[in-house]
Amino acid sequence: MANLGHGGNIKEISREKGIKYTDIIDFSSNINPLGMSNQVKKVIIDSMDDIEIYPDISYAELKRSISEYEGVNESYLILGNGAAEVLFNIVKALEPKKVLIPSPTFSEYKEAVECVNSEVELYNLKEEKFFCIDEDILKKITEEIDIIFICNPNNPTGVLTNKELLMKILTKSKESNIIVLIDESFMDFVEEDFSMINALSNFDNLIILKSLTKFFAIPGLRIGYSLCSSKDIVSEVYKITPAWNINAFADISTRASLKDKNYIKKTIQYMEKERAFLYNGLKEVKNLRVYKPSVNFIFFKCDFDIDLKSELLKYNILIRSCSNYDNLDKYYYRVAVKNRENNTKLINCLKSIFDKQK
Repeated sequence: MANLGHGGNIKEISREKGIKYTDIIDFSSNINPLGMSNQVKKVIIDSMDDIEIYPDISYAELKRSISEYEGVNESYLILGNGAAEVLFNIVKALEPKKVLIPSPTFSEYKEAVECVNSEVELYNLKEEKFFCIDEDILKKITEEIDIIFICNPNNPTGVLTNKELLMKILTKSKESNIIVLIDESFMDFVEEDFSMINALSNFDNLIILKSLTKFFAIPGLRIGYSLCSSKDIVSEVYKITPAWNINAFADISTRASLKDKNYIKKTIQYMEKERAFLYNGLKEVKNLRVYKPSVNFIFFKCDFDIDLKSELLKYNILIRSCSNYDNLDKYYYRVAVKNRENNTKLINCLKSIFDKQK
C-alpha cells in the first residue's frame, strides 16, 4: 500500500473532510509556486502524438540534457520514475545489511531499506543544536554500516550540512567501503554552493539523489535521477530497473525545463523574496518557534497544545504535520512557500487561531 504520510495529499484530505480539493490551499506540498514553465506546457501540447510511440529506451537526449545541466558524465546517471523509484531501486540493488540514517529526515529512506530487511541505526539530531548534523556522526561510521543517508538540505527541517563535514563523512566512509547517499532534491532552491556533485569523480562511494519535480513544478510527471561515478553501482541498479520507466511527457518536459534559464532565474529570485516574507511573518505569530529556512519550505514548532493542521483546515489551508517523523512530535510542522496572497492568508489565519486561545 502506498505511504500516505507525505505532504500533497489534497485529494485524500478532500474526501476525508468533505472539501473540494480545488478549494484547498496546499502548504503541505513543497512545489514551486510559479507553477511549471510555459515552455513545458508548450512542448507537452506540441508532443501529443508521442503518446502513440514508445519513448527512446536509452533516453539518450534526456541523459545528455541532464548531464549538461549538472556538469557530469552521462555514465554517472541513473534515471527513474521520480526520485523515490531511484531510491528504492538503489536499495534493492545494493541490499545493505545495516544503514545509518539521521533523524528526523525524509521517511522513505527508512521505508526503502525496510523492504530489504535492513537494520536501521538512527543518528538523532538534537533540537538544542537546531537539528544540525554534528561531527559526532563520525563516531557512528563503523565497518558494520553499508549505507549512510543524508538529506541536504534536510527535509523537513531545511537545515544544510556544510561541505567540510560531508567531506569528512565521505573520506571516513570510503576507508570502510561504505556508500554515502546524499539526497539533494531541494538543492536547486539554495543560492549558495552546498552541492557535493563536484566530489563525485573523487568518491566512487558517493551517490547523489535528485528530484526535478519540486523546483520545476512537475510532480505529476514523476522524474528523478541519481549521480554516481561507480560503474558497478550504476550497472547493478539498472539491472533491476524496468525498461521505459520514464514516460514520453516526463522525458520531453524535463529537457524543456532544464533549458529554460529564464524560469530558473525567476524562480530563485521569487523564492528568495517570498521565503523571507513568510519567514518574517511566521516569526510574528505568537507561540511559534520558527527555524530559519534555506529552501522552499519552513519548519517550525508550536509551543501551544493545539492541532494546527486541523485548525487551519477550517480555513481550507493544509499544512504538513511532522508528528510521524522519527525524533519529532505533534508540535512540529512544515509549510511550503507559496505566492504572496496565500502566504499572507496563512500568516493571518495563524494569528487569528492563536488570538482566540485563552
